[in-house]
Amino acid sequence: MHVALAILICTLVYLDSWPVGQFQLGRPVLLLPLLGWALGHPWAGLWLGLVLETLTLRSLPMGSALPPDPALAGLWALLGLDLGTPSLLDRLPTEAGVATALAVAVPLCWASPWLTEAQRRINGRWWRPRFEAAAQAGDDRLCGRLMGRVLLQTAGLAALVSGLALVLVRVVGPWLGRWGRSLPESGRLLELNLAWLLLAVAVGGLWRHTAGRRGNRALWSGALLGLVIATLWWLGRFA
Repeated sequence: MHVALAILICTLVYLDSWPVGQFQLGRPVLLLPLLGWALGHPWAGLWLGLVLETLTLRSLPMGSALPPDPALAGLWALLGLDLGTPSLLDRLPTEAGVATALAVAVPLCWASPWLTEAQRRINGRWWRPRFEAAAQAGDDRLCGRLMGRVLLQTAGLAALVSGLALVLVRVVGPWLGRWGRSLPESGRLLELNLAWLLLAVAVGGLWRHTAGRRGNRALWSGALLGLVIATLWWLGRFA
């Protein structure tokens, strides 16, 4: 995967997720397994999609909400680890590659909203006064030109941040890869990733805890799902 193509993919997914459309085309449960299959790393893409989708299942970018961006974080992790020839994921066993991708993606999922927070501040301080002036003057053409500039600026910021994130993944990836390689292999893939899934469900439920009744339902649903997963996991260990 070339770095320019990786940045372009991240930018397009970000534009769809936030400022343009919000058609949910970049849901991680579909996007990341397909991308992992296309890159030749189907297990990494599958588990990234499942864990990140579960982590943010009830969080949608609607109104003033600023939830984690699992699709963008998953893209940063998967594409960042795939950069280079051969890529880090090609050099790691399957279990180590999946563990490394998850170790990168979960923290990035919580850091990704800062991109949108920065964009909202730019919109409020820089673009909003210009739109208000154009609207008061009744200049529809200027409004259209301003909209194009806003989208271009948004894409540029997303590309810049994505480039920095990919560089970060390239830097920390080898270190995490050594950690992933030290984990037990040979049939432990399911157990390893169920532990990550349990952690994601717990964190996702706590994240929604302050959102009133919906948050409480999400918390208890996440706890119940985590208990079921943990029970099945431990039963499988002694089967």
